[in-house]
Amino acid sequence: MKKKDNPTLVLDRGKITKWDKGIFIVLILMFILIPLVFYPHCMPVFAPIKDLSFQILALLALVLWALRIINLNQLNWKKSNLDIPILLFLIWGCLSLIWSINIYKSILDLPLFLSGPVIFYVVSNSVKEQNSIKRLLFIIIMVGMIMGAYGILQYLGIDFEFWKGNRGRNQVFGLFGNVNYFAEYIILPLATAVNLFLAREKVFSRSFLLLSVLIMGIALLLTFTRSAYLGIAISILVMLFLFLKNAPHEASKKYYKKVMVYLLLLIIITSAIIYIPHPLNQRNTFLGKLRSRITLDSVISGTSILRRIATWKFTWMMVEDYFLWGSGLGTYDYHTLKYQGEFFSQGQNRDIYPHGWAAQAHNEYLQRWSELGIIGLLIFLWIIFFYYRNILIRLRKISERDQAFIIGLAGAITAVLIDAFFGFPLQLAASLSLFWMFLGLTAAQVNIIDTHSREELTYSKTNNKLDEVINNKQKSQSSTGLFTVKKLFLSFIVIGLMIICILFLIKPFVARVYLYYGSNYQFRKNNDQEAIKNYEKGMKWNPWLGEIYYNLGGLLSSRGFINPSLEYFHKAEKFMDHPYLPQNIASLYLKRGEYEQAISYLEQAIKYQRNKKSMLPLQIELGNSYLILKDYKNAERHFGEAIKNFPENAEAYYKLALAYVNQNKKEEAIKALHKVIELAPQSKIASYAETLLKKLK
Repeated sequence: MKKKDNPTLVLDRGKITKWDKGIFIVLILMFILIPLVFYPHCMPVFAPIKDLSFQILALLALVLWALRIINLNQLNWKKSNLDIPILLFLIWGCLSLIWSINIYKSILDLPLFLSGPVIFYVVSNSVKEQNSIKRLLFIIIMVGMIMGAYGILQYLGIDFEFWKGNRGRNQVFGLFGNVNYFAEYIILPLATAVNLFLAREKVFSRSFLLLSVLIMGIALLLTFTRSAYLGIAISILVMLFLFLKNAPHEASKKYYKKVMVYLLLLIIITSAIIYIPHPLNQRNTFLGKLRSRITLDSVISGTSILRRIATWKFTWMMVEDYFLWGSGLGTYDYHTLKYQGEFFSQGQNRDIYPHGWAAQAHNEYLQRWSELGIIGLLIFLWIIFFYYRNILIRLRKISERDQAFIIGLAGAITAVLIDAFFGFPLQLAASLSLFWMFLGLTAAQVNIIDTHSREELTYSKTNNKLDEVINNKQKSQSSTGLFTVKKLFLSFIVIGLMIICILFLIKPFVARVYLYYGSNYQFRKNNDQEAIKNYEKGMKWNPWLGEIYYNLGGLLSSRGFINPSLEYFHKAEKFMDHPYLPQNIASLYLKRGEYEQAISYLEQAIKYQRNKKSMLPLQIELGNSYLILKDYKNAERHFGEAIKNFPENAEAYYKLALAYVNQNKKEEAIKALHKVIELAPQSKIASYAETLLKKLK
């Protein structure tokens, strides 16, 4: 039999259906909406609506994929070497709910965790043409360019009135609420655009890519975010190396060597402009600020890096306690304050490291380890290893155009993974969605390449017969009422489940809207009744939102309602932690005269304090509680710690003297009392000390 000139493959039909087109539209909406959407009447303004948008769009894409399977009566699964590790990652994250230290936090974090892998599977199985990938990348770069232009305008002071409270580098935050969050988003489209621009094979117009690189690059520079700089720099170098190593022709190798020389010259010139003193790089200029951010001294011993080192150290304390299994999905911010407080109470850590409250580990790998254990981290690293392994195996075997697509996508993934050592891009919906999207697009591109390069399996005549058989089978199935009923029934179930899931997804967001209005009435308008009404509505939408209970506890406490405020603070404690929560609970127990209950919260509150000055009144209060409970040894210890931090505090010496007196330590008491008189000779406490001295003598 003579072979045909243009054989058609039959293992992977690759036909684009209306369901695939629907998924394509959802992906476009995801690229556009997540970076741009915000809701000013929510607390916080940016993250909840972006998270909700990602979750709903991921769910919608999954539903369209399921309806495609039901209506076409075929799965048509595209295999990828990432399928198994990502599935295991999903399963392990879900299993962690079983041993989670806070099941409420884990359940609330689960939809965001699931959305990324869902997008990977949907994209890798529904994107079937390179032109589709090209259109998606064009939209991603366009949206990134728009956000970059907006960031530049923010730096120039051109912005919405309600954002103008931000100053310095914090004013360049796009629509993300934080300059670092903006940088962690912009590196994805920027890395893609840079690597496509550097590719010898033209994918998009060079002028378009150059413009996008300039706009997004300038915006990134204006954020002064060093981890993003590092991510982009390493991404460019690694991808250039891949281009050069896998160049199919000598002309291509010469081209990439020339690019590397130009890049080296650009680095030398840029370094000279930044570091050699001249009028344009003085202290308050843009170049001067940039130089101050990337000097060796600021990188090694600056406040930012010292704060991160402290965060990594107390995160490691979490890892040691939950080494194998982790503390459970989404629980990092629930117990971070306890470990943070413990860390700063050790040795001289409070003097060495700048204090701050970290809700994230500022290292994705450590945070994964603390929440999902070493097993979860290893599965995640397995995903990354297989991703790069798959790329490296295929690069030498494919065309330069295909290389441009794969290396462009891999460049963005690389930038994120480098930034993840110092930030938390995979906790943010905008960068998280693009990360999993790019993994999926890479898998889709590999499938497209494999389909085009696959050995001929049959001839077009055979394939035409197969088409006829399949069409006849589908007609036969569709002609039966049973198949139609089954299809409608399954479609109804899928759509019904989607509606139920959406209702559950919007509940936490609506609760945060009511939290915003309640806080507005409480703190700005001093309208307690309206605040309470909004808080109560918020609790109905999400009874696990700890901030509502905390605010209600504070409101009632300020009005003198001790018992109900204590009840709300304890409810808040069940769902969250807060720097001032232990202190507030302790103060209420003290007002009720329940000193034993107050002691543990006072000890915790002391560890949570920002500095030693704010610790002093709590240390004295804790010592007083032990005095009242006649535990004089512990009273002596805590007054001694207060004196150690503040040797000029007369009250601490007087209370220490009382602890000594009750332990019959007469000489120590006399010394402490003399110190009180020395420090504050004209004060009331000095007169009390003199009276007690007379009694002791």
